Amino acid sequence: MKSSVSRSVAAGVLLVGVALIVWTAVDEPEDELSVAETVGTPAVTSQAEPSEASLTTAAVETAPVEAAATATAAPVPTTTEALEPIPVLGTAFTLSKLDGWLNTGASSLEEIRASNEITVVQFWTFGCRNCKKTLDALALLHADFRDRGVEVVGVHSPEFGYEANVDNIIEAAAELGVVWPIALDTTKYNFHVWQEGPTGYWPRVYIIDSDNQIRFDRRGDGAHTYRELYATVERLLAQENT
Repeated sequence: MKSSVSRSVAAGVLLVGVALIVWTAVDEPEDELSVAETVGTPAVTSQAEPSEASLTTAAVETAPVEAAATATAAPVPTTTEALEPIPVLGTAFTLSKLDGWLNTGASSLEEIRASNEITVVQFWTFGCRNCKKTLDALALLHADFRDRGVEVVGVHSPEFGYEANVDNIIEAAAELGVVWPIALDTTKYNFHVWQEGPTGYWPRVYIIDSDNQIRFDRRGDGAHTYRELYATVERLLAQENT
């Protein structure tokens, strides 16, 4: 009888011990490593809390590193390099044998030049997709500088027959937002005079200064070309006004 009671007591003690072990395992924190992984810190092999002394030492050791990082991040003074002089590329031609003008009361390039310090001349045609890509840049330049002595002249030299029709040019200019003077070079006479050699380009753009000197000459529709065009006009204006 006593043997049976002893076995029962022992079994009860054993169950209580197992329960305590299970409870301890379940009660341990499980998400500390997950948080460390989430914030990107290395996994630690010991869960012991650092002592106050070790925290103080770590703070002292970290301070010079942080100071060095701050010093490195400080802005470094830079020097401004002098810009290259804007070259003179030759004397500009006139525009002759035209079939008229649109968007202006002027009757010659000389008349437009006389009223302005800088004239931007672009050879284009309204059906040319490469030309169309430049019109926003020219519109910005025209809007920003037209009251400061700069005029844009679009020399319209048609590639195809339908581009030679004046009504079509007027309609296309309105649709494309071309509000600056348009010289009608229907026979492409000026297109070939200004562009020496066997090949002419749509578009091609020039800057003519107050002395009728060519200061800029580029072909194509590249965005870089028209950013440079804008910057060159700005520089020439500054020179004209000094």
